[in-house]
Parts: sequence; structure tokens; C-alpha cells
Amino acid sequence: MSKIYRLLTIGICTVILIAACDRQADLPENFVTPTSSESCRLVRHEMGTTEVCGQPQKVAALSPHILDSILALGVQPAAYAEVVDLKIPTYDNPASQIPYIGKWVTTQPIGLGDRYSPSLERLTLLKPDLILGEKFYNHDEYTLLTQIAPTLLFSDTKNPNEPQSWQQDIEGIAKALGREAQAQELLASFDEHIATARKKLQPVLKKYPRVSLFGTNFTTYVYNQPESTTGKLLQKIGFEIVEPPGISGEREISWEILPQVDTDLIIVLSSSNDSFSNPEAVLREKWANHPLLNSMPVFQQDRVFFVDYQLWGSNIRGPLTDRLILEALPDLLLSSAAE
Repeated sequence: MSKIYRLLTIGICTVILIAACDRQADLPENFVTPTSSESCRLVRHEMGTTEVCGQPQKVAALSPHILDSILALGVQPAAYAEVVDLKIPTYDNPASQIPYIGKWVTTQPIGLGDRYSPSLERLTLLKPDLILGEKFYNHDEYTLLTQIAPTLLFSDTKNPNEPQSWQQDIEGIAKALGREAQAQELLASFDEHIATARKKLQPVLKKYPRVSLFGTNFTTYVYNQPESTTGKLLQKIGFEIVEPPGISGEREISWEILPQVDTDLIIVLSSSNDSFSNPEAVLREKWANHPLLNSMPVFQQDRVFFVDYQLWGSNIRGPLTDRLILEALPDLLLSSAAE
């Protein structure tokens, strides 16, 4: 979006904030606005401290990470912004419209476009009780968002050198929603899920303990991604994350470096310019037809695995995401350890 267009959009939405203050959006009947008599609390977030009262019912989730977190805490969305604008005005069939975590959505949330520029107009018409987003994507619109409803922006990394992790912001999100007890349950159960996956993956850990992770759309880039959601989980399970020679952390690399990586397994976090959902089949075919990559022993021995970046990379990265990946990893990797 150009700077001029963005300024025009903000100006228009500011007018809408004033003109539409008495308009209501159609919502499920079970939505109840908290009353002023309910308990209030001050919640710290990346933009400061905000007062939130009761348990908000009309919650707008401005990214997949926020949606995953609130669903795991037992809260349903009234509005939602995806990674990209899917041109969906209302998610009336979320199980098929929202990848992976849509099956936990029981409402029909209003579509807000994409997480970088959620629709201020639709938010204004909705009149949510609470808006939850991520500082990385929404800090520029924060002032306007606060004119619509109490707005809290979170970050799931506290240090630029640390991988993103829902454990970093789940307690703040939970406090905003009045769901502190549920957050503690999620935190307490994480180690159990890791232990279950570790037990199932013992044959792979013994035979192929070294794993490399690369994110690519096979058209414009390939990234070393040891700090992805999957990389974090694999390390917790006990795998060693192997990086290309002379490369450390999330960095763009060249295809020519990949055959130099001394690793047992490769997981390709796949994305596609042509397909938002399930791009891994496309990436597998392109890898197989690439003369440099298809000659790699690890590929010829069926130890390169292709998964969808939307879930396995760092787009959603919440408690439900971890659960889905930990459940899928044994089916994905155990074939490599079969005799």
C-alpha cells in the first residue's frame, strides 16, 4: 500500500469512527456486552497498560497467532484478520476457510482482511468489546484502533535473538480475556505434550537426530529457519538443529548451499505464490525436478519432508499449533526410521 493510499484510508476510517458510532453489526445472539459492574483490571501489553472489564464477548483477533491463543483459552472470535486478505466478508464456514485452527471456531467471525491492515471500517461497525493484535503488524494503527474499542497489542518474543513462542504472551492475552486459569493449564500441559511426542519419535531420534529446516516458495527465496515453530518443538523433543556452514539464525541463503548441509533430515516449510493452502505438493514436485536438489543423498533416501509454512512455520504459532504439529510429527518422520 502506498503512503498516500494509506493516509487516505486512515482519514476515511476516522470519519467512519465518528459517523458509525451508533451502528450495530449482525452477530450471534450469545454475544453479551460486559456491564460496568463487572470487575476491571489493568493489563500490560506492548503499547502500555489498558483497562479491561469482565470477560469480553465480542473479541476481534487481528492475526492467526491471536486467534490460536484465544481459541486455546476458550474464547470465540467476533472478527478475524488472516495472513493475507482472502476477500471473505464473513467466515461462515470457518472449518474450511481458516486453515488448521478453523475447526475450533464455532462463531461466524467478520472478515477483516489481512493482519497488516485490518479493516477499520468493519471493526467500527462491529463495535467489539476488545481488540487483540500483534505489535509487529498493528502498531501504526494503534491509535485508531483504540478509538473503536480497548486495544491490546502483544509480542511473543521478548528478545530479538529468541524464537517466537506463545508462552511469552499467553498470560497477557489471558488476563485481557479474564482467562488466567486456562492459561496456566496450557502452560502446565506443554511439557506433557512434548514428552508424548518424544516417546513416539524415539526410533527417529536414535537413527536420525540431526534436522535442518528451510522455508521457501521455490520462486524467490529460501531461508534457513531453525527458530521456526517446528524448529523450537524439535529441539524440545531432543533433535539437533543443523544449519548450513557459516550460517546462523533466520537468514536468506542460496540454493547452492543446501547440498553442503550435513544433516540427517530436512523439513521444507513450504509456501506458494499460487496457493495459500497446502502448497507442499507443489514444492515437492519442484524439488524433485531441480538437478541440484534431487541429487542430494538425503532427498534420494526419502528424508526430505514438505510441510505447510502456515502451520509449521511461524504464521499461527499458538498452543493449538503446537498440539497439531506434535501430533503430526510421528506420522511424518517415523517412515524415515523404518528398516
